[in-house]
Amino acid sequence: MKNFALFFVALFFAACGSDSSAPGGAAKGAGGPGGKGGPGGPGGRSARVIAVEGYIAEAHVALKAFTAMATLEALNHVSLTAAMSGRLTNLYAKDGAQVQRGALLAKIDDSELQAQLKQAESNQQLAQQKFDRVKTLFEKDGATKADLESAEASLKSAEASVELIKAQIAKTEVRAPFAGKLGFVDVSVGAWLTTGTPIVSISEVKKLKAKFALPQRYASTLKVGDAVELRDEERGVTVNGKVKALEAVLSESSRTRQILVEVDNTKGDLLAGSYAKVSAAMQSGFAKSIPVPAEALTLDKDGAYVYVVNDGKAKIKHVETGLRTPIAVDVVNGLDEGDTVITSGLISLREGAAVRVREIRHNTDYEVE
Repeated sequence: MKNFALFFVALFFAACGSDSSAPGGAAKGAGGPGGKGGPGGPGGRSARVIAVEGYIAEAHVALKAFTAMATLEALNHVSLTAAMSGRLTNLYAKDGAQVQRGALLAKIDDSELQAQLKQAESNQQLAQQKFDRVKTLFEKDGATKADLESAEASLKSAEASVELIKAQIAKTEVRAPFAGKLGFVDVSVGAWLTTGTPIVSISEVKKLKAKFALPQRYASTLKVGDAVELRDEERGVTVNGKVKALEAVLSESSRTRQILVEVDNTKGDLLAGSYAKVSAAMQSGFAKSIPVPAEALTLDKDGAYVYVVNDGKAKIKHVETGLRTPIAVDVVNGLDEGDTVITSGLISLREGAAVRVREIRHNTDYEVE
């Protein structure tokens, strides 16, 4: 019986010892999940570290050159035609000849007009004499003001008749509107020409022009006067040109801007109508910039921003962007060279979040071109 009583006493103390180690007890409070010093306590919870991919920011020039194909054209080209009907009496144009501005190329019969001109000039002379007499009489009170005005009107009418006939005679002459090279002559002396009959074409080939399309993202990189290079790949000829004009608006269908380039072709190295490869330097259009992967950028009410790694934590940097492609965006302000830009796990990131860079991407994969 005595042994039985001792067994119950031992069992009682064992139960008390078990209670003191239960969750929430004093002993457990020193290091258990509910205690101050435990991992789950207010002062002992460990921060969650987010594994991310990073990209080292490195500055570059956004694009070294843009190339496109263009068709070379004569700076000026026109087909000269008869301005009035008549028989071709003289033909001075020669196939392929080089002519100066104003050179007479063809002459249509103007004999009737010349006769009309003589008559008109005679009438003008008589009208002038009559006006002079009436003016003298008017100054001596021998004629009225109405007489003077009538004589003056007759004189002006005679002068206008002379000018009209001279203008008609000028239409019988076909002259070169600018210095250039003639094409093939399409008519012969003695042919009857009607208004609009082609006679010969003329082209200014000592200067050529070329047009090419610049994509929207590069639309403002070229300025009037910028140098470009043109190369005829088939003939191995390379020349320099300059931007002469830029289209005011973008094409709605292709979202491109037409660029007009003028080329000095005094040596005749290039042929109008041929294809040429145009290379335009882009450096003048950009400040130094940093390309970053497109997925690294996020937008908020203040604009675009990226996360960078700063002492093992995520930090927000708002940036100003430039050119963009489907895979990369040029950052022109707000980012420093050497910054580690976070490119993954952005949904889980917050300012100050602990991060660990598990992989670094190469900047050569993200050149904006």
